[in-house]
Amino acid sequence: MISGPVVLALAVVMQGGSARSEPSRRSQPSDARARDPWFGADKLKHFFVAAFTQTVAYSALQAARVRHEQAIAGAWGVTAAVSVAKELHDRRATGLFSMRDLVWDAAGAGVATALLAHARRTEPSDDPAATSVVSPVARRATFFRVAGR
Repeated sequence: MISGPVVLALAVVMQGGSARSEPSRRSQPSDARARDPWFGADKLKHFFVAAFTQTVAYSALQAARVRHEQAIAGAWGVTAAVSVAKELHDRRATGLFSMRDLVWDAAGAGVATALLAHARRTEPSDDPAATSVVSPVARRATFFRVAGR
């Protein structure tokens, strides 16, 4: 279940929020700053698409038997490349390369990484008893029965 503060934060982001910080005048022209607020539906999309890209890249690397730490690093590389490519496309199409979008992309990838930090592939054991659903007591009884033949 989603808690109240999370719902409130999502509502502020989706509505454009009034908690906008003052943009730097050196970063973008004034008309581009007006088209690129810190909060809004576009930023939420960037957050979730980056998180999705991070998890898919990590999963693909894990499926290829890449170690956990290397899969996390590789997923960061893929997510960063996709995010920057999207902004380069936007720059050609609309004239705006948004650092704010990249900040939201990094936030989404960071949250996905925090969730993936505890995900580790477990290798199947060579011991068939270790993967069975049989209780340890029943396993010992089976062992003694087979060994006592």
